[in-house]
Amino acid sequence: MPKKVLTGALIGLLALVLFSGPAAVPGPIQPLPEVTLKETTFKQVVLDPPPLEAGGQILVSAGDFLPLAGGSADWYKNRGILRGSKGATVAAGNLAAEVEGVPRRLDAAPVLVDDKLYIPLSLAMEVLGLPATGRMGAAPEQESTDTYLPPLKGRAGLHFRYYPVYDLQARYDPVRGQLTGELLLAYQNPYPAPLRELFFNLPANALYGNGAKLTVSRVYINNRPVLFNSRGSSLEVFLPLSLAPRETLSLALSFTTRVPPGAVRLGRSGDTLMAAGWYPILAPRTGDTWAGVAGTSYGDPYFAAAAYYRVRLVVPSGYQVLASGRETGRLEEGGWTVWTFNSEYPIREFAFTAAPDWQLAGRQMGPVQMVIASRGEPAAAALEVAGQALDFFQATYGPYPYSYLHLAFVPLDNLAGMEYPGFIILSNRKSYSPATVVHEVAHQWWYNLVGNDSLHAAWIDEGLADYSTLLFYRRRDPALYQAKLAEIERLAGQTAQPINLSLEEYGNEQAYRLAVYNRAARFWLELEAAAGTAGLMQALAYVQRYYRYEIVPPQAMVTILTYYGRLAATNFTPYLRN
Repeated sequence: MPKKVLTGALIGLLALVLFSGPAAVPGPIQPLPEVTLKETTFKQVVLDPPPLEAGGQILVSAGDFLPLAGGSADWYKNRGILRGSKGATVAAGNLAAEVEGVPRRLDAAPVLVDDKLYIPLSLAMEVLGLPATGRMGAAPEQESTDTYLPPLKGRAGLHFRYYPVYDLQARYDPVRGQLTGELLLAYQNPYPAPLRELFFNLPANALYGNGAKLTVSRVYINNRPVLFNSRGSSLEVFLPLSLAPRETLSLALSFTTRVPPGAVRLGRSGDTLMAAGWYPILAPRTGDTWAGVAGTSYGDPYFAAAAYYRVRLVVPSGYQVLASGRETGRLEEGGWTVWTFNSEYPIREFAFTAAPDWQLAGRQMGPVQMVIASRGEPAAAALEVAGQALDFFQATYGPYPYSYLHLAFVPLDNLAGMEYPGFIILSNRKSYSPATVVHEVAHQWWYNLVGNDSLHAAWIDEGLADYSTLLFYRRRDPALYQAKLAEIERLAGQTAQPINLSLEEYGNEQAYRLAVYNRAARFWLELEAAAGTAGLMQALAYVQRYYRYEIVPPQAMVTILTYYGRLAATNFTPYLRN
């Protein structure tokens, strides 16, 4: 979204007041009325199962798409029978079809993927009695290249591409080890059903927080105080009235985060602050449930839906800040420095680090300004390989939309590095490894631009980050590639566990890393061998296009890989449970 549009949207969202009357906790849950979604375009929604592309044509799952608008699809004796305003019959792999008994040659042949019949979107629209493009009844000058969908019946698995806007401000007191903050959230319900509550995750209060404590003191919705329940790593906010699909609210809350000593992702070590998972972050939804924080100290025990961020940080004068955003201002105020940041486009979360006396170095890579903070570490080498990786992955997976990429060497005891949106932290307590930098840059595509459920499907982002690192060295340093390939094969051979267990099921960090890093990297290598490099890259590029700023469900990833890679179930079953 252009910045001008973002600013206007933010003002509009925050100006709306949708509720009236005193705040109240919802009573016993009653069945929600069925919702019909009108004036919806194809590009506005994310479908599950996902659409596919064939020769410039869009294909949709007939058995899932047609029922959204009152139609149906059946498969009988190798023929698809489609019903709506019109009837049609099709056959998988055949351009010949019949619509209302009249022979028709389709623009693309229907295909069977994962036992689902995919048909051209244009045919689906015709069966439903609607034009394939443009808006029904619109003047020619109002016609759109997008497709206006028929009124859709709400259900889980379909949602709009709406992204919240976080306005965060916080003050860091290094003496008390405390962040005191305010969050203003503009939120538009992207789901096809009303919401009665909003859930936030408080990662600082889980094992992830290493003894940190995040306390929420008050919550307002549309300028009215509301009841909330903060328990452990979860915050439930009760809505005064159900929030209908596409309706908007503004939420404000105050919080305090006590940051413990420790060389960890949320911690203080000497005069350096590492701040990740430090504020209440809206929980993502998987199906019709809100995803919480896993009870593990290893792995990535929470994940988030993408959102726009505008952040104001106040730190003692002399401190420098690197963060998940473009620096937009810096102002001295009586012994404190006010830093402001803007994410520019949606990001998964906002992390930052702050410390005095850093040495800063920068490099311009096209439109991307790269900055690294260090205190005697090999900053120039890290910046060089980060730039090379940025170029390589843009050519491989698609453009990097942000104008910033920040790196910082910080105290980390148990990690060589950690990825955040537009921001990478590297341990100054471990030997510098260029491969770690490449791995974390790959995460800018697999974790940030396309997210996944890291509690149950870390094989997507971690496996792809390791696989992407191998691709990088295959191209740039074949000898090192062979050495790293041998190491991954050696480690992958130490486990036979499925790569899609939950974090808790692995039981410990070693078992987790062997499965979702090493064995998952071997899984991606085997998919490449089966699909061909071109087939796998086509699939991954499509995932990047369709799920940019979204969360890709594991089954959707398998569907896309199956289609573009011409793969079979036997390519997945040795690695994926269920």
